Amino acid sequence: MYQSFALAFRRLTLLLLCCLPLSSQAASTKEAPIDLSIIEQRDALRPYMTQQQRVDYIEAAQLIKEGKSDIRSGENLQAQKTSTFNPNKDLKPIHDRGERLVEEGQATLLEGQKKLVALLTEVKAQQVTSQAIAAKKYNFELVEEEYAAAIEQAATETLENCRDAGYNNIFYDGLRIITAEQHTKAAPKVHNATYDTFIQADGTHFNVKVPLSLKLAQDDTTAEYAFQYDNASVFAGEKVALLAIEVIAPGSETEALLSVRALDLDTQRLISSVLFYIPDASEVLTPESETATSTDEIIEASSSEAASDEVASTLIAAAPRTIPVSVTINDQNQLIDKLSGLASPYSFETIAAADTTAQSVLVADLLKDTLLKNSALILAEGSYIQRSYLPAEAAPESIPSAATATLAITQNEDNYTMIAKAHESDRALEIGTVTLNLPE
Repeated sequence: MYQSFALAFRRLTLLLLCCLPLSSQAASTKEAPIDLSIIEQRDALRPYMTQQQRVDYIEAAQLIKEGKSDIRSGENLQAQKTSTFNPNKDLKPIHDRGERLVEEGQATLLEGQKKLVALLTEVKAQQVTSQAIAAKKYNFELVEEEYAAAIEQAATETLENCRDAGYNNIFYDGLRIITAEQHTKAAPKVHNATYDTFIQADGTHFNVKVPLSLKLAQDDTTAEYAFQYDNASVFAGEKVALLAIEVIAPGSETEALLSVRALDLDTQRLISSVLFYIPDASEVLTPESETATSTDEIIEASSSEAASDEVASTLIAAAPRTIPVSVTINDQNQLIDKLSGLASPYSFETIAAADTTAQSVLVADLLKDTLLKNSALILAEGSYIQRSYLPAEAAPESIPSAATATLAITQNEDNYTMIAKAHESDRALEIGTVTLNLPE
């Protein structure tokens, strides 16, 4: 009896071992359901696909279409019933064929869904990476420097940029100071010192020249204003760049933004931009008007200057900073790159709406600097020409504008909204936001 029980037990064990692979195989065919939610984003993700990914997308979509079609056909076959004309028709083969067609359709549908989900997941990751790169690309920190070192570095970099762009004639026409109260030319001492800095940076290139009596004058025929200067015949037919040097102080303290740009004198196109944050620009904003001549005056002036510097340093340290340490541009849909890649590109004038002229110029210059360095957008400097050269009696529209569109920067509570507007139509495109980040 014991032998019979042992033999039966061995047979049962062998049977279980033989059945185990079959049951394991059956269990493995039951897959977890696929999360199809990403398919709802297909239209938004399609612009970020490469050419090969577009091909793969079409193939996956075709599989899904074929699978759904087979399922519908199979279900129709399974739903067939006998008719009054043929009540004895054998429907089993038809139902069996329908069942197989449904199973094949489900497999094809599943394959297509898997491929589509995998593809869209990959594209989504590319989009996130691309947006992160774009965010870093258009966000920047403002470099802090003492004024003397900043103007020297800005002069060197600007002249190099102009020469690289093919400009051998670079006009120096002074430095302009923009505060919350006024917009003026710098005092002669600052004017001459700035000129000497650019001449020294120019070295043996001899590209920096002075246009004699540069001004906007009205054309007798068109009644429009254009640049005129006494020595214009010397530069006839040659490319000329105009230096736009501004010290912008939007607050009540001595901190300022040094903005050194260069533009094409004829086309108004921005060529170069260099920005620095100056914690104390008092030597430019309030230069000494008189020079001490006697020994006593020199000693007295030196003592007074040392005391003033100490007081100024204390005030600067205590005063809150009004110029941002960094700028964040939020362009989630990468519209800047899309505008840059247009077959017929626009020329953009950048106009910022703010509480004061100084603040609006500051915001516009910060934006233009990063757009010039990180995109292929064409930027026009009509606003600079108007505020620096347009006679008081002239209307702004009397200057022929090289811009065909405007980047309008409007102020919100915590940031600015950037909108692109084409001049020839009412079309407007909201690009994103610009945030000026102050120290915490």
